[in-house]
Amino acid sequence: MLFEHSVDGVFFMALDEPFAWAGAANQDALLDYAFEHLRITSVNQAMCDQMVAPRERLIGSAPCDRWRDNVPVWRAKMRDLYDHGRVYHSVRAPRSDGTWMDVEGQYVCLYDDQGRITGHFGTQRDVTEKRKAVDRLELALVGGQIGIWDFDLVAEKMYFDPRWITRLGYAPDSEDIASAEWWSTRVHPSDLAESQRSFLEHVMGNAPLYHVEQRVRDASGGWLWLLTSGKVTSRDAQGRPLRMVGASVDITERKLLQEQLFLAERMASIGTLAAGVGHEINNPLTYIVLNLTLLEREMRALDLPAATLARITNMIEQARYGTDRVSGIVRDLQALTRVPEERMARVELIPVLEHCLEIADHQIRRRAHVVRHFGSVPAVRGSEGRLAQLFLNLLVNAAQAIPVGSADTNTVKVSTSTQGGRAVVAITDTGAGIPAEVLGRIFDPFYTTKPVGEGTGLGLAICRSIVTAMAGEIEVDSIPGEGTTFRVTLPAAVADVANDRAITRTSPRSERKRVLVVDDEAMVGELVARALADHEVIAETSGRAALDRLRTDASFDVILCDVMMPAMSGMDFYTELEPCLRGRVVFLSGGVFTERARTFLDSLPNRRLAKPFDLDALIAVLLSPGDHDALP
Repeated sequence: MLFEHSVDGVFFMALDEPFAWAGAANQDALLDYAFEHLRITSVNQAMCDQMVAPRERLIGSAPCDRWRDNVPVWRAKMRDLYDHGRVYHSVRAPRSDGTWMDVEGQYVCLYDDQGRITGHFGTQRDVTEKRKAVDRLELALVGGQIGIWDFDLVAEKMYFDPRWITRLGYAPDSEDIASAEWWSTRVHPSDLAESQRSFLEHVMGNAPLYHVEQRVRDASGGWLWLLTSGKVTSRDAQGRPLRMVGASVDITERKLLQEQLFLAERMASIGTLAAGVGHEINNPLTYIVLNLTLLEREMRALDLPAATLARITNMIEQARYGTDRVSGIVRDLQALTRVPEERMARVELIPVLEHCLEIADHQIRRRAHVVRHFGSVPAVRGSEGRLAQLFLNLLVNAAQAIPVGSADTNTVKVSTSTQGGRAVVAITDTGAGIPAEVLGRIFDPFYTTKPVGEGTGLGLAICRSIVTAMAGEIEVDSIPGEGTTFRVTLPAAVADVANDRAITRTSPRSERKRVLVVDDEAMVGELVARALADHEVIAETSGRAALDRLRTDASFDVILCDVMMPAMSGMDFYTELEPCLRGRVVFLSGGVFTERARTFLDSLPNRRLAKPFDLDALIAVLLSPGDHDALP
């Protein structure tokens, strides 16, 4: 009854003739004999189901009826059985219908009274579906970067999936791996307290799971973020935990993506704030800058003693320097929004680098001597002003990495080259270098290693923003104690882009111009009128009033229009303006901070004048020919 109703397959097999196996010299021949003459004598229904064959078909069949496609496996298993008399096998075996199954079972030899093998019997289970499930689990564990662990809470020993241990860079056979105390030393100090709290909450029965995100040190010294979950699976009679099993998932990439998303959101907020603040700051800065220029002009017309004139001139220069500093800070903050304030054009890099070296000379010459290695390099398409800002920042950083007074023994090397058709600029210093633990953060906004008051932490973040906006890359290599190299790679400019609107420089023309200023800040119009005293300047403080005036008087040579104004913006003003007048518009911008404004300005070829502007910039706009043709 047990035989027939067992859930495992049960079978008996007998040899046509028994043989003595132990010590036999002809064991290979005996296996050949058994392959043809070892026959099934009895099977239960479960065995018939496994073999997909009726009982009458199985009775009397021999291994040769099923195993001809894999004889070596059969011979190896049977040799093992005959050598030991009893074996446990896990093997892939053939069914009677030609398909294959995975089986696990125990097999026992039968002997006669002379010790000869007469056959064997066995019990086996079809584990094909189980094996498929295990394979799928293995694939999920590997693909999902999941490690399984088993914690003996009494012995304080841990078992970890060897593949997972190898992934962390440790040796799976190391005795340390099994120590719970050793694993606690791998957890990041900042995460250890929360990990221990969550563990105790669960083992004490106050939480359904042990669940924690924590950083774990790998063998290389780096940190991996793991999401670890576990559950107590057995307790003693007093409820004390005995065993916990769980899994750890590598979520390092997810964490990095979350940090990048957080940084992007933070930068978007900062950028919007910076653009708005910049707009509000740049208007009063314009008053100061223009008034300083007018003050200097008025002062020179006075008959002042030379010493007094020099002293006042110095005061004006100091005030101008202060406004430049404020303007530079605003511009740096606005750079985080990645809004291109300057028009993109074809730029030769070597002249820009030479100009930056001249400006940075006072920073470099006391610390190092400059080495130029200018190889052939293609022109790039970008903003010359932004490129100057980029390279000047890198040069100043290179100089500041070297102590003052070491000019004879240190260098700042600037080199250019072409790689894969792209322009490469490398700036190398022989300074202190950047520690490895800091290197990964140097491009983060507001991160600085300089003392308080000596750095905003925006410089390298802005450098990366500028390079990225030009579809380029910036990389850094550094060896502490030896120096640092920043490498900027930019795509080459397409030769002579057809739709570039070239501005031809002309000599100042003496004819009187008519200028319309449209700005909600009345003082801007007043100052422009005062600065352009030789020309006719009319100011309106709203776009609607300007449109009304232009309907009756359109004979203006230049229309200076602020982009961001209440009621009617500069964009709305431009849209309602007669097409024949649109080419005369020069947009005044203290910083755009809406997506609509960015898209609008990027879609138009009109000239722009960034606030704060000085008299030279104002006159340059007035004298440039612009485009009086109709624009879209």
